[in-house]
Amino acid sequence: MKLLPVPYIKQRPELPSGCEVTALTMALSFYGEAVDKLALAREMPMDHTPVARDANGTIQVWGDPEDGFVGDPFDNGITINPKPLKQLADTYRPGSLALYGQSFSSIERHLADGHPVLVWFTIHHEMPIERFWKTPAGKTVPAPRPLHCIVLTGTDDNYVYFHDCESTEKSGAHVKAAREHFIRIYDAMGRRALVVT
Repeated sequence: MKLLPVPYIKQRPELPSGCEVTALTMALSFYGEAVDKLALAREMPMDHTPVARDANGTIQVWGDPEDGFVGDPFDNGITINPKPLKQLADTYRPGSLALYGQSFSSIERHLADGHPVLVWFTIHHEMPIERFWKTPAGKTVPAPRPLHCIVLTGTDDNYVYFHDCESTEKSGAHVKAAREHFIRIYDAMGRRALVVT
């Protein structure tokens, strides 16, 4: 098994909430694009809806990650979904694929073709906890936590290998998670991915 030689970049300290744009920076750098995570973070589509919490601190209203990054990647933010992140990827390398609901085997086919794949995953590689809020227009937004975004670099019969840009004991370059556990998290996180081609 050969792992894709994707350059490894950490999101911290500059982008404590910017895992998606850091992951995209790694994937674009794999193709030789001279990109910077901070510049990409400033170029990324944004949803500037302010967060509204109830008396217990629970988020009630916030933005829609289908429109752009919710919050601030340089401070307190949550995520951006594959479709709007694809818009940013396409400004550098047209043809990226925003995937929703695809089986993990379809993700593996893209990896086998030599393309790094961003996957919406979890910090510490744990099963997510469900969470929802509403947009100002009343749309329910699923936002499982602790949300994270990683770059897949390879798979085999037992493990999935990826770059995890966080700063935890489980992050780093070409870290691995047991295949079945990884797929359970991928499914629970809504089967979201971005293939950078």
